[in-house]
Amino acid sequence: MNFVGIVKKYEEFTELTPEIMHELIDRIVVHAPEGGRANRTQQVDIHFRFNVVTATATADFKQYYVRRKAV
Repeated sequence: MNFVGIVKKYEEFTELTPEIMHELIDRIVVHAPEGGRANRTQQVDIHFRFNVVTATATADFKQYYVRRKAV
């Protein structure tokens, strides 16, 4: 199936299932964390199939630790 067909198939999904991920995502690359505990970040790259787009996100662990302590 081509890219447009797969996107149309899932254009109104409400839950991300393993089947959807296998059809849309080629690979996920999780980079090593950078920085110390107080300012630690970690980059995650999501490579979608069909070479359409690559998404990059950086997690900021400082906010994670603040939220975790508040719970």
